[in-house]
Amino acid sequence: MEMTKQIMDALLAKYEADKMRAFANLQNYLTNPAGIGEHPDIVAECDKLVSDIDDAIGKIDTLRQLFSSGDQGEQKEGNE
Repeated sequence: MEMTKQIMDALLAKYEADKMRAFANLQNYLTNPAGIGEHPDIVAECDKLVSDIDDAIGKIDTLRQLFSSGDQGEQKEGNE
């Protein structure tokens, strides 16, 4: 059971990092768009980053729901 928790923790950390990276880049684009010379379509880049943030949040929510459901299932089995 400990390995499962380690895997879940690693996935959660990855998704949180993905979200934070995309958010940091989005903030940079929004506060300093002139400094991003290699991306002529800043709106498209920001749209991609918002999608990346949404994707990471969705994965975090899904993982927490699965982990929460697993805990409840174990508690029910232990109480029977």
